[in-house]
Amino acid sequence: MNNTSRIRRTLLCLILDPENVKKYPVLLFVINKLTFLERKAFVANAVSGFLMKNDRIMLNCFKFSAVLCLLLISTAAVAKQQIDWMTFGQIPAYISTGEYKNKGFIDQTIQMIHEKALKDYDLEFFPVNHKRFNIMALKKGNCYIGWKTFSDHRLFSKPMFIWYPSGIIIQKRTQAEFGPEGSILSLKKILGNPDLTLGVIDEFAYSPEIQRLLPDYRGADHVYFMSSSAMQVHLKMLVGRRIDYTIGWPSQPIVEEKLNQVKNDFLFYNVEEDQKYLYVGVSCSNCEEGKRVIDRVNTLLSDKDALLEILSFIKQWVVLSDQHKTLYRETILLEKKNPKVIHMKYP
Repeated sequence: MNNTSRIRRTLLCLILDPENVKKYPVLLFVINKLTFLERKAFVANAVSGFLMKNDRIMLNCFKFSAVLCLLLISTAAVAKQQIDWMTFGQIPAYISTGEYKNKGFIDQTIQMIHEKALKDYDLEFFPVNHKRFNIMALKKGNCYIGWKTFSDHRLFSKPMFIWYPSGIIIQKRTQAEFGPEGSILSLKKILGNPDLTLGVIDEFAYSPEIQRLLPDYRGADHVYFMSSSAMQVHLKMLVGRRIDYTIGWPSQPIVEEKLNQVKNDFLFYNVEEDQKYLYVGVSCSNCEEGKRVIDRVNTLLSDKDALLEILSFIKQWVVLSDQHKTLYRETILLEKKNPKVIHMKYP
């Protein structure tokens, strides 16, 4: 008999004797710490007969089996399955530190979904960077709120909102290099200027046209591919003049000022290579559990009040353009198609 077996047998002998449990409260603590399967194993051992040489212990086995059976029933009644929600370093969708921790608009959306549709599940946030996300998206047992990516491996809910096209963010001091505010720029043309340095997150799911452009500049001195725990380039990189422009969304400069005390001295330009809004919804692993979660989420999203509550979370952080509001009403509330709103295709 190995040491593990001896320990298990000793523990079993101790806790199968009710007098011991009464005498040593720590044993009850041990019992309460056992998992459902471990308690079940103790019940099985109690009636298996390997201690049957001692009639007293055998009798205690059956007594204690009754107690353990009650514990099994109570454990099964309150046991909850856990959903691992992948979260990303992308403000203001997710906020992981500081005064507004877990108050990002997707943080709040996940909490609302659990309160209204998934009360019997435990919620666990699972932070990932983009490279880690690419691995975890192929595995079972997780969900996230985002674009319809890895569609061969995942299930996707009804869309819950739409998100802006990406564009270029610069510091105002370099405006002369890019053009008048409100211009729609050509990223391809700007990339051709080696005097302007671009900073991007390596392997991030930018729009399809942008993704087709960037690999041609891997290794170029004026394109900086960053490995980061976040999914956006911190605008301090612009302030410190390490880069001249980055690819992001119009909400970022406003939010960086509020959360990170970075003065909003930035301009956002739309680009020719990304003119589409993207659907956003819940994505879960393609398995039975994932299907159950998505079915419940879809039921919730059939309620217009739930959709408007999610929109209210977004409005806490983002000023929506008139076009955004119009497209949201058409594609989300009225569920009509519009060529300006698409599903992200990645990878």
